[in-house]
Amino acid sequence: MEGAAVMENLVSQGLPLALFGVGVVFVFFCLLIAATSTMSWLAAGFGPAPGQASGQQGNTVMPPAQMAAVVAAIAMHRARRQAPGNPP
Repeated sequence: MEGAAVMENLVSQGLPLALFGVGVVFVFFCLLIAATSTMSWLAAGFGPAPGQASGQQGNTVMPPAQMAAVVAAIAMHRARRQAPGNPP
C-alpha cells in the first residue's frame, strides 16, 4: 500500500509541473508569433511602395553578342548532358 501512496504523491506533484511547462511553452510561442508579426510589419515599410518599379525593367534588350553566347552555352550544356556516360 505504501508504494501506491508514493506513486499518487509523485503524480500529484508531476501534473502541476507538466501543466506549468506547457503553459510556459504556450506563452513563449505566443510571444514569438507577436514578435515575428511586428518585425514583418516594420520590414514592410522598407520595401517599395505598391505600384512602384523595383529598379529592374522587364523589357531590357540583350546585346546580340551576349544573346549568342547564352544560346551557345545552353547548347553546349545540353550536348554534354546527352553524351554517353553522363547521367540525365
